[in-house]
Amino acid sequence: MPKTDYTKAISAILQFKRTFDKIDPKIPRKLVGEIGEFYALQKLEKMGLQPEHKGGQGGYDIYLKKINKRIEVRTSLWKNEGVYPDETVRFWGWRVENRNQKKSEKFDYLIGVGLDDDFAKQKFYVFTYKEAFSVGDTLIGRFKNIKKKIHLFETSNAFKRALKLRPKLITSFERKINLSPSRFLDKWNKIK
Repeated sequence: MPKTDYTKAISAILQFKRTFDKIDPKIPRKLVGEIGEFYALQKLEKMGLQPEHKGGQGGYDIYLKKINKRIEVRTSLWKNEGVYPDETVRFWGWRVENRNQKKSEKFDYLIGVGLDDDFAKQKFYVFTYKEAFSVGDTLIGRFKNIKKKIHLFETSNAFKRALKLRPKLITSFERKINLSPSRFLDKWNKIK
């Protein structure tokens, strides 16, 4: 896919979202995932890594032809979903592993894409496979199928409130991520 196609795809999704918001502001989950993948594809292509969009077939979303690596992209909007009793505690949430997942080494890198409500501003958090699986297991009442996840909180105050409200829900590695998000933000140099 030529690089201009990713830009066109992103523009088309943004336009669709603006139109769709006027009808029903509830955003289709598939749309969130697709635009996150396109943003990641655009970035990886600029890096010259020859990304191929796989769309989750085979357990990963992007194959980097130049270096033979697999990328899983997880995309999130700011949310709470009733996970924390204080609705002002918002986070980007990325699933790392399901409980019933048969194969664990499905990707080499996890890219957590955080979007604003308009999908226009994005942040990329890059995790190696080892880092992603360092988060430890968790049990979220409403989301029993999720075994490993990353919650990155909107602010340090939101993180502190979440720790106070549900300390067992935030694993020790997630605490490290939230205390030093810059260790993962735009760390594209990890991909080699």
